[in-house]
Amino acid sequence: MLLRVFNLNFKTATLLMSIFIVAVFVLPALALAQSADDFGINDLDSVNLGTRQLKDTIALVINIFLGFLGVIATGLIIYAGWLWMTSGGEEDKIADAKKIIRNAVIGLAIIMSSYLIARFIISRLDEATRGGEDPSGGRGSFDVNIGALGGGILRDVYPEPGARDVPRNVLLMVSFKEAMDTATIINTQNRPQECAGLPQEIICGNLKEFTLRDNSVVPSVKIINRSADNSFLAANQVIALTRNNRDFVFNPNPLLGSGDGNSDYTVNLSDQIAKVGGNRAFFSGGFNWSFQVSNLSDLTPPQVESVEPAAGANVPKNAIFQINFNEAVNLLSATGVATGNAQEPFNNILISYENEQEAVQYLAGEFMISNRFRTVEFIPVAVCEVNGQPVEQNSCGVTPKCLPGSELLAILAKAAIVNNNETLDPLSGITDAAGNSLDGNANGAAQGQPDDNYTSSFNTTDELDLTPPTVRSITPEQGSDTVPKNSRINARFSELLRSSTVNSDNYTVYKFACDGAEFPDDLTCYPEGGFNVYKQNVDRATTAVIRTYSPYLNPLTVYNPRLTAGIQDMYQNCLNPAVGPCDDGQVSPNCQ
Repeated sequence: MLLRVFNLNFKTATLLMSIFIVAVFVLPALALAQSADDFGINDLDSVNLGTRQLKDTIALVINIFLGFLGVIATGLIIYAGWLWMTSGGEEDKIADAKKIIRNAVIGLAIIMSSYLIARFIISRLDEATRGGEDPSGGRGSFDVNIGALGGGILRDVYPEPGARDVPRNVLLMVSFKEAMDTATIINTQNRPQECAGLPQEIICGNLKEFTLRDNSVVPSVKIINRSADNSFLAANQVIALTRNNRDFVFNPNPLLGSGDGNSDYTVNLSDQIAKVGGNRAFFSGGFNWSFQVSNLSDLTPPQVESVEPAAGANVPKNAIFQINFNEAVNLLSATGVATGNAQEPFNNILISYENEQEAVQYLAGEFMISNRFRTVEFIPVAVCEVNGQPVEQNSCGVTPKCLPGSELLAILAKAAIVNNNETLDPLSGITDAAGNSLDGNANGAAQGQPDDNYTSSFNTTDELDLTPPTVRSITPEQGSDTVPKNSRINARFSELLRSSTVNSDNYTVYKFACDGAEFPDDLTCYPEGGFNVYKQNVDRATTAVIRTYSPYLNPLTVYNPRLTAGIQDMYQNCLNPAVGPCDDGQVSPNCQ
């Protein structure tokens, strides 16, 4: 009896040990491989097949096949254990059970080997199709990109990552979330001729150069032509400008690309670039983004798509003025601080009214750019008052800023100085990201000042709007599990929003596994290729959009989008309390 009990315990222990090995070591390894790296899914990013990328299809087939084999092997081990335990001491049954366990373990070893082989083949195929090492000197474009755009220091870049048909005369623009040490980006020691005559508040110069450990000299921003042996522009071939140490414009000379065909470019922001205070802005290798330049230049002038408040409208005096363009504009031509004096250096957009003495009075405030460099907003400096006293706090917990009440406000957006369709001074008026002057009269031609100046007007009242916005709908919906990895994430609101608050600080997406803190600090929590946030105005309401970039969202991963109270409507009211989603067209007690 003692021997039989020992034999049973030995068989039980063997079974439990086999299941433990499978459950603890084998299956988690397969699951981790599938969820975290999907058999090299992040290494092969160049080919599409129907609506699913080829790399995704390959990874999915491998996942299903090896997962199915793993289930079979686990089932065989469990069956063998049951056979052994019920053998009643019969040697033939015990031998069969041992044989099944041995073969199942061998099968699992083959499955794991198959994973490693598949992973190796796909990664080597990636090197062959993408050309091996990253031309910027980093460890690969995704390694140096992870989380920086959207989740990290970068708010936006232009042209967008992956953009096609970019004109040869394009300006590169970069918007940081924090003030940067401009001396690590721009060399102002020897001001080039192109900087002469610019307003004093604009910092201008060639790119800063850095000497690396191998004694090679590289610029702070490498504009790399991957279609021409990975050559890049020298520091003195790029003019760099900024007004506020956060938003930068880079003007290449000569033009990018070639007249013979398309050219692939990668821009590398150096890991030597630092924030104010000395901390580095990027990890080792810096930040890369890529786009394709066509063989043509852009000669089409930008136009005003809409303004808010609309022409002739009557609005509460805490309204924000917003002007939307049909394309990205040169941020330096459209942003700055207005002091209330039309003769000050930045006077490309003016807001004015006639005071009691019938003299023209210009408003003081700040013009800010957002929405992929397509929207400019004016925020006045004057706080809202009633009978000379500041008004009550709004849902943001602050006293809002106000325009003059009961006034007719006139808007003037200037075109640049033009001669024979050529822009002579790209900062003398509103210009696009290719240097074309504003087409204010929308006739298709850039005529310059004053013919192409854009004008509008609206009326203010003495009332205030202190009602916060609400969320009407969110897509993909909560709990969706069949979302394509490149889907855009939309949040539709009940009214128009202040564009400059629709940004990646206030609207973000991160992995569910990173939840727990108010905001995740680990950049790997965010989409690897980065993301940007922009807005779309439709039917007097705004939809806030998150767009992710290649390699997009990780497959088989749960993500959390998050809206914060920092989002404001056109009357500076915050999303507080955060109410929604609401049914479209319906108003419930908790969703006004």
